[in-house]
Amino acid sequence: MHASILKYFAEVARSGSIRKASDELHVATSAVSRQIKKLEDELGTPLFERFSDGLRLTAAGEIVLKHAKDTLLKYEIMKSDLGDLQGKCAGRVHIASLDSLAVQFLPEFVMGFHKRHPAVDFRIRNDNYTSIFRFIAEGDVDIGVTFDLARPHDIKLVYGVPMPLMAIVSRNHPLARQKSATLQECAQFKLLLQLDNEVMSSMIAVELGALNRVGRTLVATNNQMMLKPLILSGEGVAFFTPLGLLEELEAGEVVALHIAGSRLHNLQVGIVVPRQRQLTHATEVVIESMSIELKKFSDKIHAVIQR
Repeated sequence: MHASILKYFAEVARSGSIRKASDELHVATSAVSRQIKKLEDELGTPLFERFSDGLRLTAAGEIVLKHAKDTLLKYEIMKSDLGDLQGKCAGRVHIASLDSLAVQFLPEFVMGFHKRHPAVDFRIRNDNYTSIFRFIAEGDVDIGVTFDLARPHDIKLVYGVPMPLMAIVSRNHPLARQKSATLQECAQFKLLLQLDNEVMSSMIAVELGALNRVGRTLVATNNQMMLKPLILSGEGVAFFTPLGLLEELEAGEVVALHIAGSRLHNLQVGIVVPRQRQLTHATEVVIESMSIELKKFSDKIHAVIQR
């Protein structure tokens, strides 16, 4: 109904690369390139600046992108409304979430939701909480599932659960016998840290600075999956919410310790959406269902931690 060029253009703008956009769209690079050139010729102005490291929108491109996103959103709303007439929930829902939620919560949620609403499909990306807020503000996703921390005014929290950042150790680690540990106690052991962990760096910058002086960082990485086997081996202490470690906690393979004297026990993870933008019916149904499942998941985590 709408020219493919709108989808092509929006994806090139998002990825900053025709090759990356073609991979995401499963369309030949030459086809995407031709459509972009055709659109620029039709409008009589360049929409992208070409650099060696990719493409960036011109001022004209920013205007066209707003139109493209608005049109594509209205198209999704129309499809969702047509699904309502047929008595079914239909459409595509774009979600951005913390990577820890992709370990267990989101796969289980998508499988369960799909059984009830097979006409809904998902596009899910993982990133840090500030990027998730940006994706929502720029209209790249419909829903964010992230820390409710320094949330911009144009984004609202629709549902949240408490989810503290904790010290995670293997069951054989010396700290595993404790219910809580101070950062200073953790620093007596090798540390397994996440790079670019904005939650930790923004809320306990001073404490982390002390840890770096006292403790030895064995590994620092932006990949949680790499740290998990190191935790299980007893090699050190990591700092995570329990979101991506429920199976290991239930099996007794790891222990989650409250960090004594830290503000991080007040963290909340929740579902966030744009404050002003209209949501499709499919998105609203996803939010309602996800809120219920997030509460169940949170309750299960807290029950395991407290046992």
